[in-house]
Amino acid sequence: MVVWTYCGYLLTLKIISVFYTRGVARTESLPNVTVVITAYNEERRLAEKIENSLGLDYPRNKLEIIVVSDGSTDRTCEIARSYVDRGIQLVTIPERRGKHYGQGKGIALAHSDIVILSDATTFLKPDAAKKIISGFADPSVGCVSGVDRLRSADSAASGEGIYVQYEMYLRSLESKVGSLIGVSGCFFAVRKEICREWIDDLSTDFYLPSMAHILGYRTIKEPEAIGFYEVVQDQRQEFQRKVRTVVHGMEVLFRFKKVLNPFRHGTYAMQMLSHKLSRWLVPLYLTVVMFSNVILWDQGLFYKVLLTAQVIFYLLAVLALLVPRLQRGLIMKILVFFVIVNWSIVVSWYFFLTGKDFVTWDATKR
Repeated sequence: MVVWTYCGYLLTLKIISVFYTRGVARTESLPNVTVVITAYNEERRLAEKIENSLGLDYPRNKLEIIVVSDGSTDRTCEIARSYVDRGIQLVTIPERRGKHYGQGKGIALAHSDIVILSDATTFLKPDAAKKIISGFADPSVGCVSGVDRLRSADSAASGEGIYVQYEMYLRSLESKVGSLIGVSGCFFAVRKEICREWIDDLSTDFYLPSMAHILGYRTIKEPEAIGFYEVVQDQRQEFQRKVRTVVHGMEVLFRFKKVLNPFRHGTYAMQMLSHKLSRWLVPLYLTVVMFSNVILWDQGLFYKVLLTAQVIFYLLAVLALLVPRLQRGLIMKILVFFVIVNWSIVVSWYFFLTGKDFVTWDATKR
């Protein structure tokens, strides 16, 4: 199951894509579009983000930009107001209600049928808006994901950088053969009609594709719509972000658990099982492997070698965490990242099962 989760599922999609791909009708026409930016205490980056949005290569009379301040206590609102004369709209939420609540408020005020959701920490290429809306010419498309890219070369060479490349490739295959089950949370677009039944305590990058599927739409990836962000250097903060993301995902999956039925939802259900649920069960698979391997120790050399390899693997990860300079090599970075990710899933299961929520949180310092 570990091999299936990380390799088998991807290879299966790759083989399917050789024989079958689902095309997307595109257009170069430019409809009205609304960009919604949610921010909580983002005085350090908001001006750069607004300038980035105003610099998009898109007709200004067709581009609406809404900044939603989610109970900010710094200069976030002041900075946003300084751009009002350039067409920026500010929505102020007096008390913190969370990113997803803020996105809902922004979408409710949008005058366009297509809405782009983007984080204050993500900076878009000038042509990103044009690229991400082109797929909506296809009436079967309800949601379009942008592509995550890391701003620096050092970030791209990190364990997370390798994982992001893997995840983007996996999403490309899902988009080719059917539909994405999740989008880039920091940059994606959606038809406003899919957002009518807004759920303000669920992660939009996961539940909106599921909602789109239920309504008869599919979700695709636009490979040329690119948003850049920085990897978190503080491993403790990055760990907290991972836990929060997984807990959000679990909440969505169990709220929309009906899409796990393959008899009603076909390949979409299998994608959800393989890409999400099975990935969250990897710590359980690894535990079963370890304990069964201990029991099988006396059954031959193969089991002795396998158990020894597992012990060395985890010891190296712990050693690298204790001695950070050992993480300079790419293999060690990947090893540490793998262990941290799966430990974060264990913690996430604990928080999810005990009812811990992350409706509001402090933005990760990048």
